[in-house]
Amino acid sequence: MSKSEPFDEKLIPFTCTYGLFDHDKKYLSGNLDEESKKDAVIYLKNPKSAEKQYFCVERKNGYCIVNYDVKAHFASHFWHKLFPNLEAIILISFIIFFITILILSSLSFGKKLKKELRPLLEQVEQIQKRELSFEIKYSKVKEFNDVIFSLDHMKTALSQSLKKQWEAEQERKFHIAALAHDIKTPLTIIKGNAELIKEENVLSEIYHHADSINKSSDKIERYINLLIEVTKNNTVLVTKPETMNLQEFINKIIAESENLCKAENIILLYEKVEFNVVIKFDKDLLLRAVLNIVKNAIEHSFSGSKINLYFSCSDDEFCVKIEDFGTGFTEEALKNAKEQFYTEKKQRAEEHYGLGLYIADSVAKSNGGTLELYNKSGQPGAVVRLTIPIDRLKK
Repeated sequence: MSKSEPFDEKLIPFTCTYGLFDHDKKYLSGNLDEESKKDAVIYLKNPKSAEKQYFCVERKNGYCIVNYDVKAHFASHFWHKLFPNLEAIILISFIIFFITILILSSLSFGKKLKKELRPLLEQVEQIQKRELSFEIKYSKVKEFNDVIFSLDHMKTALSQSLKKQWEAEQERKFHIAALAHDIKTPLTIIKGNAELIKEENVLSEIYHHADSINKSSDKIERYINLLIEVTKNNTVLVTKPETMNLQEFINKIIAESENLCKAENIILLYEKVEFNVVIKFDKDLLLRAVLNIVKNAIEHSFSGSKINLYFSCSDDEFCVKIEDFGTGFTEEALKNAKEQFYTEKKQRAEEHYGLGLYIADSVAKSNGGTLELYNKSGQPGAVVRLTIPIDRLKK
């Protein structure tokens, strides 16, 4: 390039421009534009002051100034003309390639994710339909397996709950049918005795038949009350509170309990107490709860045995405790005696449908109280303790 005479333009790379200057820095020839000519002169005077990139080749009669750029170019003249800005093409190509890879990866990941989610979605759908007999399928994703494992536990709990509800409903239907059937017995007695009264002339016999009718009528009434209780399965107890004297209420409990005990030849013992307290409560509901406990004690007591009745009232609570000297609770009964329809008797007996302690417990719970069951220590018999918070009873 320094010795070429005349100067050969082919020595200059096609991506560059050049200019020939004499020693006085006068432009002689080349393909520099006007702006580059002026900038090249500045470069010859002070290389650091030029705006563009140049390199200088000293010749015999002057200088050859070559203008170049710091960019990537194709070595082929053809490809250079076709893609003059290679760096921009590379950058755009990289962006397009990156976006393509991202889209393809997203589609692939979504497909795999959907595949791994399928067992989870299928099991959720099965649970929504309450079809709980399906087999648990796990995925290859640990987090999904954690959710599926939780769903398995939920499925088991739901299955047990539905089974328990179904069994309770079947039990309820059974007892409704049984009570309806049992009502036929006293009705038959009433009907038969009514027919006998028509034919009987002896007054004592008429009284006897009338007494049988009266007892059977009472039995029908009790059966109907039991039937009502059964149909109220799991319903909320509706209370009708009224103001009353606590001592009068206790006296009524004692009187009713004595009548129940006398009918079964049981001796009722109780301490005389004086509670000058006015309370506001559904007396019929609370009386019903206490009498159900007394009935339960009578059922498990022997003829001629005793039942103790205790009352206590503090600033915090009112408590009734019933103690019998019968067989006591079995381990099973201590766990299940407060459940509806639970009974230790293998065969269904008259009026014994496993509702007594369930009713008492329901009354206690509906008023924020408790019903405790336990056996006496060192002697036969059981204790049932009904406690109601006093702040619920104060006027």
